[in-house]
Amino acid sequence: MKSKTLSNWWVLAFNGIIALLFGLMAIFSPLETMNVIVMYFGFVMIIVGIAMAYGAYINMKNQLRYGRDLISSLITIGLGIVLAFFTERSMEILVLVVGIWAIILGISQLIIMMNIHSPGDKRMLLINGIITIAFGIILFFNPFASAAVFIVLTGILAVMVGIILIVLSIKLKNLV
Repeated sequence: MKSKTLSNWWVLAFNGIIALLFGLMAIFSPLETMNVIVMYFGFVMIIVGIAMAYGAYINMKNQLRYGRDLISSLITIGLGIVLAFFTERSMEILVLVVGIWAIILGISQLIIMMNIHSPGDKRMLLINGIITIAFGIILFFNPFASAAVFIVLTGILAVMVGIILIVLSIKLKNLV
């Protein structure tokens, strides 16, 4: 008797097709893909914020603490609205924040490097710190082009994963 896992080969095939389609979309239209992802994330945040607000309402109704939950839900809903309806500006700000974060992280790595005595670790932190700072500067000065490159790289990875999943599902189907 074959296991139930083997008989569900089509789930892998379906996921592979979705990954393949996402990857192709990301490769051939990265900015539009990025817009859709940010907008989708915004709508998810709105839904989560509404659920959090409902939880705060229930707590208030049961005379429990609800202040932090209510404030968190309103902030989440607000951020979701900004992401869902002002996607381009949100993306620009997000990429700039990631760029600033990368610069700070790279500088931190260089500071840590100065306090380490192992030459191999020093070299690794020096290289990593410089690359991270360069990454941050590139993001900071050219946010959309940099983000598009990362979306294309993600698309290439998704295509590879999609192909692997489809091949694996075919092999599983042949075992059934």
